[in-house]
Amino acid sequence: MQALIRSPRSGWLFTLMALAGVGIFAFAVGVLMLPHSVVLGDRLPELTCLQVAFTTIHASAVIMSFTAEQQVAIASLLVPGDIVFAWGYGLALAGLVGLLARRFDGGWLRAGAVVMWIPLIASTLDVIEDVFLYSIVGLLLENPSTIVAAELPMLAGIAAVLKYLALVIVTPAYSVAGILHGLRVDRRAGALLVYFLLLVVCISMIVRPLQQLSGCFWLISFAPTRF
Repeated sequence: MQALIRSPRSGWLFTLMALAGVGIFAFAVGVLMLPHSVVLGDRLPELTCLQVAFTTIHASAVIMSFTAEQQVAIASLLVPGDIVFAWGYGLALAGLVGLLARRFDGGWLRAGAVVMWIPLIASTLDVIEDVFLYSIVGLLLENPSTIVAAELPMLAGIAAVLKYLALVIVTPAYSVAGILHGLRVDRRAGALLVYFLLLVVCISMIVRPLQQLSGCFWLISFAPTRF
C-alpha cells in the first residue's frame, strides 16, 4: 500500500478517485435520490433512526410511521440511491486522504496507507446496511403485519455503527492531524487545496450524522412511542 502512495503516478490516481467520487456523489444526490427525498420532505433525517434501530420493533415502527408512498420512496433511496451515494463519498475521501498521505514519509505515510482504505470499507458497510434495510422495507411494503426477522435490523445496525466509526472518528482523526502536520511540511498551493477540501468533507461527515444520531438515541431511549 505504501508503494502505491510512493508511485510517481499516485497523484493522478488519487485525483481521479476524488473527482470520480464527487461525480458519483452528485449523480446519486441530484438524480437518484432527489425525487424520493422530496417525497419524504423534512422527515428525511428520520431515516438515520432506521439505520440504528437494531430491533424489529423499532425498525418496523419507524417504517410504518411513514405513508405507503413514503415507504416506496425510502426503498428507492436505499437501492440504488444510497448504494451509489456510498461509493461517491468513499472514493472522494479515499482519494483526498491518498493525496494527503503522499506528502509524508515515515509513520505518517504508513498510517495514511492504511487510513486511505477506511472510507472504502465504510462504503462497503453502507451497502451491506442498505441491503438489510431494503429487505425490511420490502417485507413491510408487501405485508405491513409481517414480523421482520430480528437479524435484519441488528445486522443493519452493526454495519451502520462500524460505518459511522470509520467516517466520523477514524478517517477525520488522521485527516485533521495530517492537515496540521502537512501545514508544517508542505504549504504549496496544491497541498493547501487538498487540506481545505479534505477538511470540508470531514466536517460534513461528522456534523450531520452526529446531529441526527443524537436525536435518534434520545427518541429510542426516552420516547419510543414516537414511532
